[in-house]
Formats: sequence, C-alpha cells, structure tokens
Amino acid sequence: MNNGNLLHELYHAVRYDNIGNVESILAQDMSLIDSIHDAVYDEGGLVLVVNASALHTAVLYKRIDIATILLNSGANPNVKDKVGFTPLHYALSKYNANMVMLLLNNGADPNVPSYENCITPLHCVVTYDYYNTDRIELVVSRGGGNIHAQKNNGRTVLHDAAEYGQRDIVEYLLAKNADALLGDNSGKIPAHFAAQYGYKDTVKLFLDKDYNIINLQDNDGQTVLHLAVLRYYAFLNRKPNEEYIRYEERGFSKDERLDALGYSEEWINTMYDHGDIDFSSKNKDGYTVLDLALAIELDLATEHDQHKISKLLQEKRLSWREEVVYNTNKLLLKTAEEKKKISEISEVLEKIISEVLEKTDKEKKVEILEILEKNDNSIDVLFEYWHNLPTEMTNKILHYCDDDTLVEFQHLNKEVMGGCTNS
Repeated sequence: MNNGNLLHELYHAVRYDNIGNVESILAQDMSLIDSIHDAVYDEGGLVLVVNASALHTAVLYKRIDIATILLNSGANPNVKDKVGFTPLHYALSKYNANMVMLLLNNGADPNVPSYENCITPLHCVVTYDYYNTDRIELVVSRGGGNIHAQKNNGRTVLHDAAEYGQRDIVEYLLAKNADALLGDNSGKIPAHFAAQYGYKDTVKLFLDKDYNIINLQDNDGQTVLHLAVLRYYAFLNRKPNEEYIRYEERGFSKDERLDALGYSEEWINTMYDHGDIDFSSKNKDGYTVLDLALAIELDLATEHDQHKISKLLQEKRLSWREEVVYNTNKLLLKTAEEKKKISEISEVLEKIISEVLEKTDKEKKVEILEILEKNDNSIDVLFEYWHNLPTEMTNKILHYCDDDTLVEFQHLNKEVMGGCTNS
C-alpha cells in the first residue's frame, strides 16, 4: 500500500477511533505521523475538505486516547495544517479541557500564529457566544499564552472580548495587566469596540481602569462617545448600519430597535460621570459628538423626534463648560500662589485677552495691555491683574472662550491639580 493510501487509512482510523488500525499504520510508516492529509470527501452529499494531520483529526473528533498515542509516538504538538492552525487551535475552538491539558502538557505552544491572519490559539478562546474565563485562564496561567499577541488586524484577545461584551473575560485580562490602550490597525482600543456595540458595563470597566480612555480617538477621530452616538442612531435608521449592531440584534423589528434605545441617556450619563470628557474633540469629518448627533438627526424622519439625544448632549456640554470655567478660575489662583505651569498657563490666558476681549470688551483689552507694557509684560503682573478682577467678570470672560480654549485649560488643570477634573 502506498503512502497516499496509508494516509487515507490513517485519517479514517483516527476519525472513527480505531486504535488498532492507527498503531498498525504507524508501525508500517512512522513518517505519516505528522503528514498533512489533503483530501476531499463526499459524505452523502456533504463535501468534507481535509487539510490536517492525524493529531488535528484526533483533536477535532475528540479522540483523546488516539491523541495520547500519537503524542507518545512522537507527533509534533505544534504541527500546522494548511492554514497554519495547530491542534491547540482546534482544541480551544471546540473546547475540550482534557484535550487542551493533554496538548499543553506535551509542549503545545499557545502563541503559535496561523499563516495568513496571525491567529494564535489564545485568540480562538474568545468567541461571540462564550462568556466564561475558564478557557482563557487555563491557557494564560497554565500554558503561558501571550495576552498581547496581535492578529494581522492588530487586535488582541482583549479587543475581541470587548467587542463581544464579555465583561468577565475583560475583567480577568485587565487584572492580568492586559494593555487597554493598545490600538488595532484602525486605531481602535478595546473600549472603542465595547462602545460601538453598546456594552455599557464593559466600557465602565475600561473607564474605571483609566478614565483618560474617554477621549482617546481611533484613526477616524472617533471617541467612545462618538461611537455610542453612532450606535444609537443606527437603531433609529430604517436600514441599521451593521457596523454598530450586534449579531443577535440584526433581526430586530422596528419596535425592538426602539426599545433598545431605552438605555441611551443612562449610557451618556455613565460616561459623563467618569469625568474629563472633551466636548471639543472632533472626528475626521470635523464633528464633535454634539455636531454628529445634530447632523444625523437632520437625516432622520420626524417620527423619531422623541428619540433625539442632541438635547441631552447639549445639556452635558453646557455642564462641562460650567465646570471647566469654575476649575479654570481655581487653576489661575493656584498658579499665582504656587507658580506651577505658570508659563504654559499664561500663554492661554494671553490668548484669551487677545481673542476673547477683542470680541467682547475692547476697552478691557486695551487696559490690560497697557498695564502689561508698563511692567515689561510681567507674567506676575498679568496674574495679579486677573485676580483683582471681580469673579463675575472673570467668569464672564471665560464663558466667551470656545471649547478648544477651555480644553487647553482643562488639560493644564489636570497637570497642576492632578486627577479627574469633572465631577
């Protein structure tokens, strides 16, 4: 019998759990143990394509006794099939804890990438319908799986778990110090995917880990709040954009989609409560989150008026401005007292004097510039003059600042005061 026929016989012996035939065939030709069987079978009209080794087949059909014999006979635990998947890829996809342990105990590597997509066995752990941590814990803790391994699209297991809203897995990975700020090829961090698909509790985990995530932008300039707005309006659209709709939601009726909007205000409030939202942040099309909501609403039918969230976003933006103005006055006072970041802060303050007062109070601008000129443009004099103004006046001036200028103060305030500035 030639090698091709023997390989065919080995495949069937493994598949149908015929241990005697497996041992007999290997006794005839041990070189077949890691050979890739490349064949197509017609099984009652069902076409079955085989491109794998005997060990792959044993794992696929959960033949643990045969897998043990193959490994004890010298089978390579990391042998790759035609696309670069190892037996451990198969075992984790189908998941059989005993088979996974057998492979790991015999040297299977959870970090071997596939040929085309660079998918490691660890990536096979996370699927849209899997919600437990036992598999990933086994591979990471017992097998040494690299939680930062990236597929060819740049995604890690944390990206995948966030996309599927698998809160327990995200929590486990964050506890293992998975990098929540690592972007994929589109610049999206895991929190972007959780926001894009509306997993509020998962986004909250990321914000609890690092509240700065709230303003991080992907390559399209979208923040988590931009993506939450886009998802919200995808549900209102008669032909929802599947990019923002979960797999199980794609068959929703109109009423079911509208019911899903019930969490929108709570969703926005949750993100706002974490603080430091930059309402001036613009995506690549130049839209802030408020601009985005208004632009989308223009395209929606009037029947959806009751579901518009631009009003809520505007309320949050105005609240944000009030907080930043209040914190800015505190910042300027602290700067004068402690001389922290005085150079950077004075630059923004001078911009306010030249730009804002030009529009609102030219006499006040001339008065300040004259005082500065008489004192050789002393920064100390600038701050002293500012603090001699009534609070009502300084608040009024700051309220005339555009969002971008207020964001400059917000960032400086974080550096000087430390921590989160919205509350």
